[in-house]
Amino acid sequence: MECNLKLQGEGWMKKTILIAGLAVLSTSAFATISRMQALGQDSSKGSHYQSDTRNIFRNAAEVNNFKNFAVTEWGQATPSANDEATAEGGFFREMGSFAYGIYLNDQNNDSDFVASATTPRGYANDNGGSNAIAMGDNNFVDNTNSVNLFFAGDMGVKWGARVNYSKASNETTSNNKAEYSGLGLGLGMELGDIAAYANLSLKDDYEGATGVSAGTAQTKFEGGGLNLGVSYNLMGNTIFVDYDKKDGEYTASGVAAKNETEQTIIEIGVGRIHEVSSTSRVMMDIAYKSSKAEDKDGTTATNNEEVKRSELPLAIGFETEATSWLTLRGSIKQNIFINKQEVKVGTTTTKTTRSSNTNVNAGATLNFGKLKVDGMIGTTNGSRAGAAYNQNDGVLALDNLLTKVAVHYWF
Repeated sequence: MECNLKLQGEGWMKKTILIAGLAVLSTSAFATISRMQALGQDSSKGSHYQSDTRNIFRNAAEVNNFKNFAVTEWGQATPSANDEATAEGGFFREMGSFAYGIYLNDQNNDSDFVASATTPRGYANDNGGSNAIAMGDNNFVDNTNSVNLFFAGDMGVKWGARVNYSKASNETTSNNKAEYSGLGLGLGMELGDIAAYANLSLKDDYEGATGVSAGTAQTKFEGGGLNLGVSYNLMGNTIFVDYDKKDGEYTASGVAAKNETEQTIIEIGVGRIHEVSSTSRVMMDIAYKSSKAEDKDGTTATNNEEVKRSELPLAIGFETEATSWLTLRGSIKQNIFINKQEVKVGTTTTKTTRSSNTNVNAGATLNFGKLKVDGMIGTTNGSRAGAAYNQNDGVLALDNLLTKVAVHYWF
């Protein structure tokens, strides 16, 4: 009897230590853009099944799971390329059964379909065929200084709301003015194993002109969008469905015809996390992704472009606490079996199997108690000392070990 009690007690202690270790690993250690990218996930909206603070931009109810922390992402205020780091960050705090937060300069939000001040474009223009429809104007001001406000609560059902607002202008003379204004709303809920969200881009408008006389129609881009999703945890597997649609209209100064752009992406997949130990885990997810994008030239029908894609990306990642002060992670992601693209420009249609798109990333977290420093490993693009290093060359540049650095503090 005594022996059984002792063995049961030891087993209980081991389970307690394991659970405690997993709790530590799954909260404060999990945050920031660089971590999501290193694990092959969506760095802008987080993951469908992995725990991370970036998930609050997908489902506002996730704020209930991440309270009392501050984060700063190092980078440029207005990145000139899609993969450059953005200077952004925020503060989150609990208030009884509620939680609130503010996040500044997130440029991967639902009010940023255009993605470029000089070349507004849809999915087709960005990635498609040879006829990129002219939908840009050099006077469009950048989408900068956005503010995201969060408020969430847990009353048996976890719920949350997010409001995004951005406004910028550049006026040099009375006849030379560029403006941007964006407004977005995010809603989310979690009940047991079920989670659902809706993100709306209510306004995504650019306007600008060069030396255009007062009273003349200005160059404009007016956009909007809708993102819906739901996930369900079934026996340790997270099944998810995501629907994302964005559209916009571009009108050149003094021109009646409008260029239109639209994209729709549907994703259905499943993800699973396998706990190897209290400090290590392996993550896997696979999803069928169907994309359709269309750009219509209001004046030249032969320039109309349509892109359709079918993909089956598989991502495998791992994360481990190498020491008490160092967490390492990495991933590989590739389309398998299904990797098709169809591009239609005017009346010409081209069908292809897309070229290799295998991506490998790595990252690390330096742990200093409640203070964490995250970053990507070996992703340096700048030239130094007469040599240029690139992540595609498989170079570990020790003189610039961490890139896309973020610092987060939990209190």
